Amino acid sequence: MDTKPNKPIHIWLANQYAVPPNIAGITRHFELSREWAEKEGAKVTLFCSRFLHPRRSFLTEEEKQEIPEIPGMKVEWLWSFPHQVNDIRRIINMLSFAIAFFWKGLFQKKPDVLVASSPHLFLAFAGWLLAKIKGVPYVFEIRDLWPDSLIKMGGLNNKWIIRALTWMESILYQKSDQLVVLTEHQRTYIAERGIPRDKIELIPNGVVLGSWEPDEAKRSAFRAKMGVKEEDFVAIYTGAHGPANALEYVVRAGKYLPEGIKIVLIGDGPEKERLLQIQREEGLDRVILLDPVPKKEIFDYTAAADTGIISLANNEVFRGARPNKLFDYLFVGKPIVTTVDGEVREIVEKNEVGIFAGAEDPEGLARAIDQVRHFSVSELEEIRARGSHYIDEEGNRAKLAHKFYQLLSKIRKQ
Repeated sequence: MDTKPNKPIHIWLANQYAVPPNIAGITRHFELSREWAEKEGAKVTLFCSRFLHPRRSFLTEEEKQEIPEIPGMKVEWLWSFPHQVNDIRRIINMLSFAIAFFWKGLFQKKPDVLVASSPHLFLAFAGWLLAKIKGVPYVFEIRDLWPDSLIKMGGLNNKWIIRALTWMESILYQKSDQLVVLTEHQRTYIAERGIPRDKIELIPNGVVLGSWEPDEAKRSAFRAKMGVKEEDFVAIYTGAHGPANALEYVVRAGKYLPEGIKIVLIGDGPEKERLLQIQREEGLDRVILLDPVPKKEIFDYTAAADTGIISLANNEVFRGARPNKLFDYLFVGKPIVTTVDGEVREIVEKNEVGIFAGAEDPEGLARAIDQVRHFSVSELEEIRARGSHYIDEEGNRAKLAHKFYQLLSKIRKQ
């Protein structure tokens, strides 16, 4: 039997919130799977949910038909319990997907390596159990630090649930064959819990170079879709509208915006209706909230804007965040205005690609956006060049996928 390290392998990758680029959401895992299948010759099965969390509805048959067939890659769309608000039904949704994945995997031929991705630990724990039963190496990808992030965001205070999740977290850190994190802060956090740093690999978010090309002819059309004038200076936010994103302060920044500046928010989430209510009640007509759009269109919307906003709650848990918006904005060549202190601020300031506006400060955000509006053409060109360099070095999905694949090849059982 050929057991050479470079032999293509069969990978199971599970993330409840993974979607292809034609659907709004997290495309990281679809893109990693595609790279492994197309570039490495691997056989990849991606497990994801038919219930799409950002929009609280099921995948349609039409959307499924739009997903391209990729030789060597199979997508398993699993059922999970539907929900509309973040109450007990959200927990049932998570548990149902973890159970569906475990049950589906139990009766399939085993892979060479199994990767399960958070944020929630139920899927990760189900993945670990399944890997143990199948006798294959297990990789835990940590997108969010549970239960720490839940506790610090004030969403979890039941001591019994905290104990249970902390136990699961400890088991997963200790028993997984490999841990993959998306930020340096996560690596430090886990290492401080006694896990060897060489067991923790940093593979951040990124973008697929070549997946979008600038087209100035599209600018007017996408500005029209956003409802802004040609002469407006547009600051755009793309992504989730949840408590963690602190978008109330972004919307309220509309009160302080000078004439000729607009803020456009694209996305959905549990806070969307409240944000719309604030916008209406306070007459913030310089703020526009739009429905989510497929990832493949996000770059065109961003290119039609003038600067990108990164916003998260002023909470210690987000000091180590490195959201995908960082890579999206720099890929398109836009300066960044961030309200997030910590790792994002360090990257933005070290690479000189934008401004830190202060945390949860509507007036400060408005001032920062106005400051970017007055950047010269040469300053914007320099930001574009520095952003492009950062993406090539730190956020090139092809390079990151290759690094991830080498890691999986190394740990698979011969």
